[in-house]
Parts: sequence; C-alpha cells; structure tokens
Amino acid sequence: MSMTEPVIIDGVDLSAPAPGRVLPPRAYTSPAVYEAELERIFARSWVHVADTTDLRSPGDFVTGSIGTTPVVVVRGHDGEIRTFLNACRHRGTTVAEGSGNCGKSLDCPYHAWSYATDGRLIGVPDREEFSCDLSTMGLVTVRTGVLAPMVFACLDAGAPTFEDWIGAWPPLMKLGRTDEMQFLFEYTYDVDVNWKVYVENGLEGYHVRFVHDMLNDFVETKTARHFFEEHANYTHAFVKPEYVAMAPPAPHLMEGDRLFARFGHVFPNLIPVLSPDEFSYLRIDPIGPEKIRLVARSFALSSEFRELREDSVDRTNKQDIAAVSRVQRGLRARGLPRGAHASFLETRIGHFERMVARAMAGGTYSLSHDGPITFEKRMSEVA
Repeated sequence: MSMTEPVIIDGVDLSAPAPGRVLPPRAYTSPAVYEAELERIFARSWVHVADTTDLRSPGDFVTGSIGTTPVVVVRGHDGEIRTFLNACRHRGTTVAEGSGNCGKSLDCPYHAWSYATDGRLIGVPDREEFSCDLSTMGLVTVRTGVLAPMVFACLDAGAPTFEDWIGAWPPLMKLGRTDEMQFLFEYTYDVDVNWKVYVENGLEGYHVRFVHDMLNDFVETKTARHFFEEHANYTHAFVKPEYVAMAPPAPHLMEGDRLFARFGHVFPNLIPVLSPDEFSYLRIDPIGPEKIRLVARSFALSSEFRELREDSVDRTNKQDIAAVSRVQRGLRARGLPRGAHASFLETRIGHFERMVARAMAGGTYSLSHDGPITFEKRMSEVA
C-alpha cells in the first residue's frame, strides 16, 4: 500500500495527513481504531516495559504490557534479562504480578506449573496425566533490547532490530552516563485520554509558555533543533542560562552538551528526556480507547535537588493532564473538522502521525529526513 492510498477504519481516514494538518478527531475516540492500533502498532513495535534498576539480582522481575498483552521481564540466574509472555502454558494464568524477586522460578498460582528464570518449564504436578511434549512448553519468549536504564520488548519477530528502532539514542545515553544513574522517583496517573493525544502533547513546544511555569522557565523553544528518524524523533532545546548555572557539575559532558536538554520520542509511546544531569521518561500505556496509564520515572547521577525535581515533574505532568483532558473532551464534538499543527513548534506531531499512518498501512514507506530542522529552516520552507 502506498502512502497516498486511503486507510479507513470505522469510517475514519487514517492516511498520512497533508502537511500542517492532523488526524481526524474520531481517530482519537473510535474503539475500532484503538483495537486496530493494538494489532498494527503495539504488537509490531519495540515498547518500553521495565527498567534495569529493578532487575539487579537473579530472580528480580517486573510485569508490564505491550498494548494489552501482559509480559514479565526477568533477570535470569545467568545474568541475562529476558522477556516472556506473562501467561502459563497450561491454561494462561499470569505467572507473576507487580514486581519483586521470584527466587529460582516463576510459579503459576493456579496449578503450580513452574518455570526457571530462563523460561524453561521445570515443574508440572501429576506430569503423567499430560500426553503433550512438555519439553516444548516453556514460557513464550519475547524479543528484548536494553538501553540503560530501559528495557524494551517486541512481540513481532519480523519487526526491525532494536538497534534500528532506537536510532541515535544509544550514543546520547552513553554520553549522559545513564547506565550509572540511580532511580529517584516514580509517578503514575490514570488519565481519561487517548494515547495519541498524550504522545502529541509531549512532542510539541507550542503549549509550553501557556500551560507550564517551571518548564517554561527551564528551556527555550524557538531556538530548538528537531531531528527525525524512522522510528523516533527528538528535540535539542537550549536550557536557560540560570538553570545551567544552578545545575550540578557535569564533567563528563563537553561544554556545549551542558547547554541543552533532549526531548525525545521512541515510537509508539515513550517520551524520554535527557538533560545534562538527569534522565526521565513518560510512558503512555493505552488501557482503552480514551484511557491511559501514564508512568513517569526519573534517574540522576546524584540525589541533589531531588525534592525540586519531584515537584517539577509532578507539577508539569498535572498541568499537561489538565490540558489534554480538555482536548479529549473537545475531540468528541460531533462534526468537528480535523485540525492543524504549527510548522516548527509542532512539527514533530506531523512526523508522529506519519509513523501512525505508516504502521496502520502495514509499514510500507520510509520517513527519513535530511538533517535537523531549525526555526529558520522551517520558516523558509513555508514562506
């Protein structure tokens, strides 16, 4: 299917929007569109599911989901981090809940089947009653990729490699020494909003000076540079001088790298933010056509300014939640035409919606861009 052929689900045109325009309002409210996204986007993408800071010792595990598919991430006794479908091979019971340490095995609470931390089935009560080949009934393995401190998983064996998906983030994370950072805090919010609405909020700087106080004091917007990749994008936004002066020393960074923060997006639902002395992310987990669970976590090389960081993250998230909740209510207005996005300050929304359209169409075209986009370059293109 080409980029220009229509992709229509539940009467909603999900083709890539024209430049400067956005998806139709019902793309954010239709249950049928949501179900198709679970199949065509989440089931075929690399999705963040856990953090290495929760998987330090053999037997440590974290449960999560890829769309609505439950998974469990485990540190094996050989040191490897693996992801499995969180479903017993007997009758489908989840073999783990929450997070913790499972000891030497993941044990099904229903009929006591047990699995080693490498996924092998090692215990079956009344084994003689089963005529099937139990040696083939270990936990179902899911592809796993690690970008410290984050663990990603992918259900689709035919999807691109993790390295291709994650793009330029590995050297950026290495430069920031994120593998040495300590976990600081987490916030979780349930929000009545479509997952794409919240992702798009995280991709644009247009709202910052109207919605946020602390964030608006932190970064510049029109001096930013936008970068685009096949499955990701990010913005280099300059940190205002007073914050640069206040930040803890960062001798591992060159002078220029101390001057800006990187606001990213890894398709479909992760918003990573790398600043000179901190790494944080927002993960937007879809749990319904108009409902998400928002997970916000922060890491740093030291716990200095922890209370300030916590207050800033929670305050900024609550400001965003208030704004996007009103967006979601407005999108339900019957007869509302599709909207528009700003050429520079919201240009990453256009890139995201083209990734959505590509995935819904079966992933048959490229979204590569040449070089960074600056305000001056974008204005010259639209003049």
